[in-house]
Amino acid sequence: MSTAPIVIFDSGIGGLTVVQAVREALPFENIIYLGDTARVPYGTKSAATIERYALQAGELLKKFHPKLMIVACNTASAYGLDPLRLQCSFPVLGVIESGAKAAQIYGGPIAILGTRATVASQVYPTVLSQLNPSIETFALACPLLVSLAEEGWWEDPITEEICRRYISEIPSSIKTVILGCTHYPVLLPIFKRIRPDLVWVDSGAPLSREVKNILSQQAALNNSRETGALRLLVTDQNSRLQELASKFLGEPAPSVELINLEKVF
Repeated sequence: MSTAPIVIFDSGIGGLTVVQAVREALPFENIIYLGDTARVPYGTKSAATIERYALQAGELLKKFHPKLMIVACNTASAYGLDPLRLQCSFPVLGVIESGAKAAQIYGGPIAILGTRATVASQVYPTVLSQLNPSIETFALACPLLVSLAEEGWWEDPITEEICRRYISEIPSSIKTVILGCTHYPVLLPIFKRIRPDLVWVDSGAPLSREVKNILSQQAALNNSRETGALRLLVTDQNSRLQELASKFLGEPAPSVELINLEKVF
């Protein structure tokens, strides 16, 4: 069990920001990452389609006999987490609860930036209300940001202008902002330049601490003292994927492996 991998999936390569956080907290763990690059973004799809995609990803990753799964996609966490947990015998974690818990520590009102589907699910206001019934929330859909992040336009003037337009809609009363999409942390320098007065919350670090606690309690931490292996699986390739994966990870990415997720079912 200790050498079994942690499996992580996202709609594209944005979930590599979560991989980076987990590797920082748990450098000896073996990780298998699946990016559904053929069908990114999930945030424009229907609830039924998102759930189906999540279950397909889970079914594929189960074949690696993991000790824990992370749904590194807010949209898939909103619509597919509970169905995934029903089909898995190991812990399955999403990114929403960790981000909400971290944000409510800083206090509200709290804004949530996310895809249209994540915002429509109302999952963040629901979880935050459960944590603190008196907390005020404001949700803002930012549908263009996933594509800009996947394009690698992280410091482009066009990206900054689009971010500025979205962020201008955040009410002045807001104190804390949850990055409700794992693609968004790469745009954090822009966000902070535009609104340095806000606390910006990324779910990666708190989620990685939760993973460490769970594996410790299960005596399932990898006892090796060698850096864990990392495999990157994708459902579609392009000429810049290797370069972009390295940028998201903050380290040289291993060669990507192409798989056909549609053959799972």
